[in-house]
Amino acid sequence: MKKILFICAAVIMAAACNSGDKYTVKGTVTGDSDKLLNGTAYLFNRDRENPIRDTAEVVNGKFVFKGSVTTPEPYLIMIDGIPGMLSLFLENADITIATDTTYADPVITGGPTQTLLNRYEEQAEALSAKYGIEKIMNDMRRADATEEDREAAMKTYGQFQEELGAAREALLAEAPVSDFALYFIMQDRDYYYMTPDSLSAVIAAYRALPAFAENKFVTKMEEYLQKEQGLAVGNKAPDFTLNTPDGKPVTLSEFYPKGKVTMIDFWASWCGPCRNFNPTLVKIYNKYHKLGFEIIGVSLDRDHDAWVKGIKDDKLTWTHVSDLKFWQSEVGQMYNVNFIPQNTFVDSEGNIIGRKVAEDKIEALLDQYLKK
Repeated sequence: MKKILFICAAVIMAAACNSGDKYTVKGTVTGDSDKLLNGTAYLFNRDRENPIRDTAEVVNGKFVFKGSVTTPEPYLIMIDGIPGMLSLFLENADITIATDTTYADPVITGGPTQTLLNRYEEQAEALSAKYGIEKIMNDMRRADATEEDREAAMKTYGQFQEELGAAREALLAEAPVSDFALYFIMQDRDYYYMTPDSLSAVIAAYRALPAFAENKFVTKMEEYLQKEQGLAVGNKAPDFTLNTPDGKPVTLSEFYPKGKVTMIDFWASWCGPCRNFNPTLVKIYNKYHKLGFEIIGVSLDRDHDAWVKGIKDDKLTWTHVSDLKFWQSEVGQMYNVNFIPQNTFVDSEGNIIGRKVAEDKIEALLDQYLKK
């Protein structure tokens, strides 16, 4: 899809990256509120691990923030005592904001990334109006909507998404290696789906530009890539011990010698796609189990009872383990699990023979190793 755009011509957008090392955000807010006469504005990012906060006085509806960012990213601004907040892309540039106390239609101008995001939003709004997306979504929620109604709505929505995607690709072509492109890589988690070689090329393109030398998002991709390389086919699967629903510990290295191929199935009872795939996985297990196929289900649940009910309802007769830590699952982090369902296949010696195998490719993998 758009991965090629990120790999080519790193130097093209060097001038569009933050050339300065400071930002100034000047805001003007209109409306009838005492908080605009003499109040406090707050500027903060959305990063729970590395929260950044700043405050500024609001005097007669005006405020100013000054500082610098190592990693440009979306920030939020709110005024104490006024409901709601507005979003901006904070980068080292001169930024101006004009809005009212509803924050409904803010006008934000400034850096190159905000400029491109404004253009993207304008195109998104135009396409939404063109396809009547608001009406489509309302129609799909109607209790009396027929299956034909929903199919027609989904078809139109698909056309909207396709045209919006093309508009975004055109903007990304203008800024293939930039904060704008990086924003979408992180928002859509594109790097989860790249091959190690493709991701390595993306990282190299960003690291070639001084503006991204300390960018935390590029660092995050590097850390992800390092883990992926350690989990490559042919490497030994990281060992772990987790408890079954009744509290019995199961160790992977003691489990996989029982079969010729073991699937580590990362799933959760709350995961719709996981539950939808489970009936197919049950059929695959029943077909190949007698040939030496085993499954150990590693759940990213946090509710023990929901986990057990999911196992029972879906008739999952293989071994199940979990630490009930949701996305903070230690084994999930060990295996770079950022979406589910996800899998890793190992042989009887614990060597990885497949990862992130598509649902329709699982049987082909099993045929390769079990029908010899």
